[in-house]
Amino acid sequence: MITKTLKWIGCHQLMSFFILTYVITWGLGFSYIAVMSGKYLVLPLMFLATCGPALAGIIVSSVSGLNRPKVKKRHSWVAFFISWIIVTGVFVANHILINKGPVSAALVVLVAISALPVAFVVNLVYTRFPVLQGFQMKSHRTGADPAWIFFALLVFPSLTLISALISRLLGPESSSFYSLPATGFGLAGLIVVKLLSQFFFFNGTGEEAGWRGFALPRLQAYTSPLVAGLILALFWVPWHLFLWIGEGRDVLTLSFWVTSFLLHIPSGVILCWCYNRSRGSVLIAGIAHASGNTAIALLQPLDQRVMILVFFVFVAAIVIIDQMWKRLPEEHPAVQKALN
Repeated sequence: MITKTLKWIGCHQLMSFFILTYVITWGLGFSYIAVMSGKYLVLPLMFLATCGPALAGIIVSSVSGLNRPKVKKRHSWVAFFISWIIVTGVFVANHILINKGPVSAALVVLVAISALPVAFVVNLVYTRFPVLQGFQMKSHRTGADPAWIFFALLVFPSLTLISALISRLLGPESSSFYSLPATGFGLAGLIVVKLLSQFFFFNGTGEEAGWRGFALPRLQAYTSPLVAGLILALFWVPWHLFLWIGEGRDVLTLSFWVTSFLLHIPSGVILCWCYNRSRGSVLIAGIAHASGNTAIALLQPLDQRVMILVFFVFVAAIVIIDQMWKRLPEEHPAVQKALN
């Protein structure tokens, strides 16, 4: 039975990935509601749930028998320890500086425990040590142009800023640049903390390592980047269900889901474009995702109708310029055939 199951996973990697992603995240979905109602002892479970896409991709990769580079175990533990310290520090800094919450030894210990799955993913994805195929910081063939790091930092904030400016022109009840939490170096420091927090928890690790790092290159082995991006968006949006319930969103209304899909569909295509243009870099996709969430958090409230329009206009431009309806060549670093 176990042998047949493992063989089935290896032969149906994409389907297995989506199933495991939802089993992990929705199976632990209660933790979002609990944490956001003040029950912080289940915080480790919430962190584990949010790493669902990355963990699902890692499990499927492992079961499928993809080759891994052989390195000394000592190096792996060093990389894991460094990752653990960094992600723990980032979360504590975000809690103090952004959330204005109290800090205690008990909180730091709880966060350190919660950060273990994140550090595990970071160790596998963003180091040159034991990395599962398809989860490299750079493509295993060529890697990304460093200039794309700056582009990834700016693409979503620029679109969000344009949306805010247009909303400002249309009416007074829009995002106010005078309500930012700080100015000058203080604002820059808060942006860095928020960006790192979003990246590690969990845009670049828990999400992008799975959605773009695992699923996208396999989807693109069979279809165009445009279709692959749309398919991922269909799974990406409902994956947020329990997070949105915990945040008190109107998940029982049709308008909420229509708006969510209209915002995430162009966002998913943009992330797909960033991943492909950077020649298969999970890092670039993660930075773009994190910078977008950071900008949106700082510029609330935003007119979602204007954002949707601006995002779709940009998507139309990149789809036409890059001809994203055409399949990528098989040798492209952002394309990976599933190994059966």
